[in-house]
Amino acid sequence: MQQVALGNTGIRVSRLSFGTAFMGPLSDHLSAHEGAALLLQALDRGISFWDTSEDYGTHPHVAYALRRIRREQVIVASKLRTPGSAVGQVLDELGTVYLDILFLHEVSLAQIDAAREMVCAWQGEKRRGSVRAVGVSTHSVQVTRMAAEWPEVDVLMVPINATGVCTSDSSIEDGDVDQMLDATRQAWTAGKGIVAMKVMGCGSLADRPGEAISFAARLPYVHSLCIGMQSWAEVQQDVELLALAQGDGWRTGQDDPPR
Repeated sequence: MQQVALGNTGIRVSRLSFGTAFMGPLSDHLSAHEGAALLLQALDRGISFWDTSEDYGTHPHVAYALRRIRREQVIVASKLRTPGSAVGQVLDELGTVYLDILFLHEVSLAQIDAAREMVCAWQGEKRRGSVRAVGVSTHSVQVTRMAAEWPEVDVLMVPINATGVCTSDSSIEDGDVDQMLDATRQAWTAGKGIVAMKVMGCGSLADRPGEAISFAARLPYVHSLCIGMQSWAEVQQDVELLALAQGDGWRTGQDDPPR
């Protein structure tokens, strides 16, 4: 699988990211050992970018998988929601001494001031080497635009799909699909790493996986597609659909943003 530079972070990621939310208690969950086995199978298919969160219940799944490989073989991202959450606890749960990416999770426009304070505070984690890059995940067009201008933010995770669906019962917080795409392009132009989430529209596009993956994969300003997977069949499907969607039309660096 193609590996690409994630904006200006100095990190290279696989074009497909393994979203672990649906292998944990949020869904019909796999045991930690079963989840680890699936992550390692996915790694064999080139999916070396693993996404988890403190509230997914999948830190143990990732931790078991990390025990079986060299740490540098994969890029691991996790997320925290609250200022009181401890980065050290996340590292302990994952059994690693560093995170490649630490996201502040689901930042809304109402939380913007507190979010700026938090990503500024996390610069200390970067200096200590416990975090390589700091990110923000959001469903908000305005948060995406503002975070694109913050030098403390290295990566943005934003909803990218043709419907604008972000959760099972809501869409983009303060705009439409075109506005979110424009804000995402702005962030990419500023050198931010861009990770597309909600590619399948929280399941609303699950009956059209090829169309959903193609929509996000063909955007030159999206570095990686984070898709939740919970079976080997889903891993194989998504890898194959991504390869088909990319064809010869997507080239790393073809439209690199100005530096």
